Amino acid sequence: MTDRLAFCFGIHNHQPVGNFDHVLVEATERAYRPFLERLDARPEVRLTVHCTGSLLEWLRERSPRTFDLLGSLAARGQVELLTGGFYEPILAVLPDHDKIGQIERLTSFLKAQFGVRPRGMWLAERVWEPHLPRALSEAGVEYVLVDDRHFALAGLDADGLGGYYLTDEQGFTLRVFPICQRLRYLIPFADVNETLEYLNGRRGDVTALTMVDDGEKFGVWPGTHAHVYAGGWLDRFFDRLLSTSWLELTTLADVVERRPATARVYLPTASYREMGEWALPAEAGRALEAAKHEIGRLTDGERLAGLLRGGFWRSFLVKYPEVGDTYWKMLRLSRAIHGALARCPDDRHLAAAREALWRGQANDAYWHGVFGGCYLPHLRRAVKTALLQAERSLVEAGAAPAVGWTREDSNGDGHAEVSVRTSALAVTLDPEAGGMLTELGYFDAGLDLADVLTRRPEAYHDRVRARAAEAGAAARTIHEAATAKESGLEALLAYDGLRRGSLIEGFFDAGDTPIDPVAPWASARAVVGAERVDCVVEKAADDVVVVLSRHPTAAAPFGVEKRVTLGDATVDVHYRIRPAERQALAGRFAVQWNLALTAGNAPDRYLDLAARPTLGSAGREPVRSDVALVDEWAGVEARLRWSPAAEFAWGPVETVSLSEGGFERIYQGIALLLVWRLDGAAGDECALVTTVTLARR
Repeated sequence: MTDRLAFCFGIHNHQPVGNFDHVLVEATERAYRPFLERLDARPEVRLTVHCTGSLLEWLRERSPRTFDLLGSLAARGQVELLTGGFYEPILAVLPDHDKIGQIERLTSFLKAQFGVRPRGMWLAERVWEPHLPRALSEAGVEYVLVDDRHFALAGLDADGLGGYYLTDEQGFTLRVFPICQRLRYLIPFADVNETLEYLNGRRGDVTALTMVDDGEKFGVWPGTHAHVYAGGWLDRFFDRLLSTSWLELTTLADVVERRPATARVYLPTASYREMGEWALPAEAGRALEAAKHEIGRLTDGERLAGLLRGGFWRSFLVKYPEVGDTYWKMLRLSRAIHGALARCPDDRHLAAAREALWRGQANDAYWHGVFGGCYLPHLRRAVKTALLQAERSLVEAGAAPAVGWTREDSNGDGHAEVSVRTSALAVTLDPEAGGMLTELGYFDAGLDLADVLTRRPEAYHDRVRARAAEAGAAARTIHEAATAKESGLEALLAYDGLRRGSLIEGFFDAGDTPIDPVAPWASARAVVGAERVDCVVEKAADDVVVVLSRHPTAAAPFGVEKRVTLGDATVDVHYRIRPAERQALAGRFAVQWNLALTAGNAPDRYLDLAARPTLGSAGREPVRSDVALVDEWAGVEARLRWSPAAEFAWGPVETVSLSEGGFERIYQGIALLLVWRLDGAAGDECALVTTVTLARR
């Protein structure tokens, strides 16, 4: 036992699965390696380090110097390494077998590579749910870190927290360290003296304080590299910590070994404060901001405002239905893979399927905030690619049929979707939304070409409209107001009334007014994508046929039969449009495809028209019968054909989102609109065809 205040300082280094290579290079050069080099030069400094498994694999391959340096620090006991989910999933929402498997995967990696077995764990995004202690204990985890806010929501005074606490689930005990938010905001942004003053003020109240936070804030966040290294902040910080007689810089393991638990606690469902705010719907987020502002004016307003809480992490699965679909697909694959491995534990295809599944559980593509990546197509693509690989490996193992279909509630919304697998495609159609196509997974390329995110309001869009950007590049917390990366972003703040699927149909009045290919539906007389349609599924040889039917109504007196044939790498759609009795078809019928390849404005990603316009361009041709979307980088071509010839228009689907660099425009995909003129006699039907075929280039 010691009277010195134990300070458990540490860093959490992480990069999303699928992040650009140049981002990892920059983070390594500006944060990971210089931080470890400072540690290497100061062997008396002891602290805790967590790195995600995918980052460790990248460092081993691309920056062995950094990887070996971390190993040396761990080997001499200067650094305590933490385990966690290998691909940094949100553990609370995974099946237990995946929770345990991901943790054991990283634990085994650290033991094999560095010769140490971690005892503690980093919890991704500090997303805590009360059932976790059992699974974590079964995975060999002795202690975990969460924010002090979790304790405050349980009724404890965050300013009085220290040491570690005991919690349990069904008799499985776990130690929990509270991360001090005040220190999280001071380090490394404030002057070193301010941090030491805070630590000194806590002496006598507690025996240990913990601050473990993102390693990227020590060199990658705006302005921090110059501040932390060239400006000497980190050297001054270590100097003061080591020269302060009443302070002991130590590790979590040492505190567990040498000090008793502070108390028992049961924590509610929680994450860090900002995450809860981001999980709220936009209107609720605005209301919370207003409430915080009002309460903040009161005496002791800052403390009172801290009692307000946002939403629940799982709400992201509702806030972004595209994310919910991905999550539910992951769950279906997890059940299938786990069951198949129980029967054939040594099957190499199933082992590959499980590894791909775990990559597909990486958290960043499942939520959005400052760091959340569901607005970033390359992060969504990495997750979807992994899940398609897992699905294909299941087929290769003989654990799933190569061609088949299901009609069930596949995303937990209470309605049945139709999911079809061909030898080349994974396709989902939604009869509750006019038979909209919401998944078009191409196994050969590992791409979901239907992965176009819907444009929807975000609470921070108010700041874009108000141009409330802060000037200057001084180091700051990442949660403060951001700048805009370009002017005019407010013009892009348009929102979609329908989800961004494909095979959305609408009936328009006759006339020559051009229809906007990106946002056509406001001027439509009727939109099939907004209606429930009847659905029949037929299996024919190696094809699956889905027949979707809309009956005439008083408001829209026409019926539509949409016959979707799915075979190999082709989606073939035959429309039969018929007027109501004794009426004629007159007007325009439009079909929208929303498709995504890997970029919008790269010269090697284009439409095969005369001028090779990029996939991020906009244009219109009065008469055409086919076009190809070409992605030379990914080696994919999507050939779209239609009959008879029709007007063809296209435009980019772009969103405005918030990242650590500020407000930015993000290309989500391309909207393609086919428009036919209908002018028949009373009772005449119309037959139209549109087909997309995917191929490798």
